[in-house]
Amino acid sequence: MKLIKKDEFKDSKWSAGVTTEVFIYPETATVSEKNFDFRISTATCLDEVSIYTPYRGFNRYIAPLDNDMKIKTGNNKFILKPYEVLYFNGDDETESSGEVRDFNLIYKKGLDAKMYSLNINDFEFKADKRAVIFNFDSDLELDGEKFEAFSAVFLEDEKIELSGAGKIIICEF
Repeated sequence: MKLIKKDEFKDSKWSAGVTTEVFIYPETATVSEKNFDFRISTATCLDEVSIYTPYRGFNRYIAPLDNDMKIKTGNNKFILKPYEVLYFNGDDETESSGEVRDFNLIYKKGLDAKMYSLNINDFEFKADKRAVIFNFDSDLELDGEKFEAFSAVFLEDEKIELSGAGKIIICEF
């Protein structure tokens, strides 16, 4: 188990705000070289319309965290409520509107991954392979220790217990 706190996240500017890398795998990879298998991030979208960077050869999941998000990807339009997860092709032209902080999983095509959100009230989780659990703003404990808001935990084939009630996002890969 590896706890990843907010001060360990990597911030960088993008055209519509700030993107914050929560986790990248392998951990020696970089987003600029697109040599990663999986990348988990959260981003602020502050422009009226935010144009997304295409990730050719990758699939994506996205969920707004704090406000509704209007998103168009390919020829499809969606309005997502907070913690509602959307899967889409990283090759597609994608844009969103609305001031929002979102959460993203980008992964290389051919690999297996999923992202989902849960409302929890005392929760036991077993990672069969690898998983990242993100706590945006809930008051939780992880195996008896404080699991701070805006932090994450990386798991490899292990079991944890989350105490308390709130919302989390889980990425499995």
